[in-house]
Amino acid sequence: MDLESQIESLKEERGFLSRSYEEDVKALCQQLAVSELEQVDVPQGTGLDAVLETIRIHWERDVEESRMEAGALLQAKVALGQSEEERLAAARRRAELQGATCQAQSLQAETESLRALKRGLENTLQDAKHWHDLELQNLGAVVRRLEAELQEMREEVERQQQTRKHLLAHRCQLQRDVASCHDLLDREESR
Repeated sequence: MDLESQIESLKEERGFLSRSYEEDVKALCQQLAVSELEQVDVPQGTGLDAVLETIRIHWERDVEESRMEAGALLQAKVALGQSEEERLAAARRRAELQGATCQAQSLQAETESLRALKRGLENTLQDAKHWHDLELQNLGAVVRRLEAELQEMREEVERQQQTRKHLLAHRCQLQRDVASCHDLLDREESR
C-alpha cells in the first residue's frame, strides 16, 4: 500500500515537473525574445525586412538552444523519475522476495515440526503395538491357564460323579444287604 502511494506521488511529481518545464520554456522564450530585441544589432540604413530577418534568425537560434536545454532537463527529470520507479519496483521485488523467503522458511520449519511429530507418533504407535503384543501374550497365557484349570475341574467333577455313582451303587447294595439281613433276622426270630 505504501509503495503504491509513493509511485502515485512520483507520477504526480513527474506531471508537475513536465508542466513546470513547459511553463519555464515559454517564459524563457519570452525573456529571450525581449532580450534579443534589445541586444540585436540592427544595421544602420537597412530596411525593416532586414531588421525583422535578423531578429527572426537570433530568435530561432535562441529558441532552439532553449529547446535543447529544456529537452535535456526534461530527459534528466524523466530518467530520475524512471530510476525512482525502477528503485521502487526493485524494492517491491526485494520485499516480495523477502516475504517469499520468510514464507519458505516458515513452511520448512512447519515441515520439520510435522516430521518430528510423525516420528513421535510412529514411536508411540510402535510402543503401543509392543505393549499390545505383550498384553496379548499375557492374556493368552491367562486363557491357557484358565482352560487348564477348567479341564482339571471337569476331570474332578467327572471323578466325583464316578465316585458318587459308586457310592450310590454301594449304598444300594448295602441297603439290599441290610434288608436281606433284616429278613434273615426276622425269619430267625419267627422260628
